[in-house]
Amino acid sequence: MDIQTGPKRDLAKNPQETYQTTPPVSESAAKPKKDITRHHRPEMAADVGTDVPCDRLSDLPDAILVSILSLLPLDEAARCTVLAPRWRRLFSSTLLLDFDATMPGRLDIIGAGNSILAAHPTAPVRSFRARWRYTPHDKDPSSGGWLQELARRGVEELYLDLDLHHWHQRIPVPLFDCSSLKRLRARACTFPDVPKGRFGAAPSPPLARLTEIELYRVVISDAFVNFLLSQCTALELLRKHGRKKCGRVHVRSPSLKILSSDGNFDKLFIEYAPSLEWLLGEYMYLKGRGSKGVCLKIAHAPKLKFMGYLSMNLQKIEIGKTIFTDHQIIVKTLMPSLRTLAIEVCYTYEGYVDWIKLLNLFPCLEALYIRSQTLSRILGAASESWDVLRHIPCVHNHLEKVVFEVYRGHEWQQEMAKFLHGRSRVLKAMEFHCMRGSDGGEDRTKPPSVEWVRKQQELLCLDSRASKDARLLFFRGQLPFNHWHICHHEWYKRVLR
Repeated sequence: MDIQTGPKRDLAKNPQETYQTTPPVSESAAKPKKDITRHHRPEMAADVGTDVPCDRLSDLPDAILVSILSLLPLDEAARCTVLAPRWRRLFSSTLLLDFDATMPGRLDIIGAGNSILAAHPTAPVRSFRARWRYTPHDKDPSSGGWLQELARRGVEELYLDLDLHHWHQRIPVPLFDCSSLKRLRARACTFPDVPKGRFGAAPSPPLARLTEIELYRVVISDAFVNFLLSQCTALELLRKHGRKKCGRVHVRSPSLKILSSDGNFDKLFIEYAPSLEWLLGEYMYLKGRGSKGVCLKIAHAPKLKFMGYLSMNLQKIEIGKTIFTDHQIIVKTLMPSLRTLAIEVCYTYEGYVDWIKLLNLFPCLEALYIRSQTLSRILGAASESWDVLRHIPCVHNHLEKVVFEVYRGHEWQQEMAKFLHGRSRVLKAMEFHCMRGSDGGEDRTKPPSVEWVRKQQELLCLDSRASKDARLLFFRGQLPFNHWHICHHEWYKRVLR
């Protein structure tokens, strides 16, 4: 175990800060270095004065300058045209490759966009980003004329934010006729009804190239979600977040690889998803008022590697012929493809011992993430409750990593940790992300003390672990709440290392 007393740092910048001892700084390293350039400054100034002034930026080729300009918002890119006549030509080509129509103030984005497109009638448009914060009374973003023009120019990426004073504008229907569209991001929008004569029919060409859809705080019916899943024959990623209720989501997609949502629906039925690898329903365990909970059914997903968050609060879990409810656990179909499982155990008074029997369904499981929120109802655990569990194949033979996303030192957490590290013969690491204030101190905002961490080490009976090479790591602060949204990024992977 690594014990750390270093200075407190921001979790967003270093979410994996551990308890380690900071090495002392040597006296030689602490001394300020001598300025070796002090005696050479007059000569350097003389040399610089004899050089001919050179504009290094203008020496760059057009392709690189266009790339630089494409990273700027529209108004900032326009200001660059004062640098030189050459930049005016670059601005127009950049604008129409990556069109960012996000501008501050009460500006008429629709009128400005139409004017720019009309000034360059033959230029292609690769991506279009727009955030509507103001629209004149005589302009309607849902009319779709500007979108038809973008479709004609081969637009591949669209990011639309139609949050007008918390009034969700309707997305123009011509959007779904963009045959070149590959990526769609929509925020604070209202999707139209399912186009007549298309739902349930054979896939149509207009959506055949769409590979990524990300929806945030949108108003969309479950029928339209099912329409997108059936019509987008190349769809690989579908994200839907924002707590807008969906009823029944029916997944039948040969290309879908990632399905990420907040889990706010009545039933999720994965009927046919031969390429699905990632299934995240972040809040599937929450029961709304008058709701019986989410019903999860998976019929065919042979490549599924990650799934979460499963919980006792789910109304029913069906995986093949396996059935799991509050009253019965029938394991008949195994899922050997699953490598990582995330579970939620905080919304039950008891039953987490029975729940862990579901791990028999995943014989090759390698990583288990255990989450319990602040308002956990589980405080204690009977000392003999874990004795009913005997051989669980994945725990004994494959489990390499266990992560307590929010650790407070509750008795049930200690008992679960002792059960897992006492039986996992190949365990490499067990992480405890300690909730601030877990040590019971007066200041609930401070991370747990080193003394508290050492006390937890004693209570966890580390000498009884089955894998003597296993490391038990304690972290300051809980696992980032958006861990599963950023874990694919390279910068976050480097932090984890």
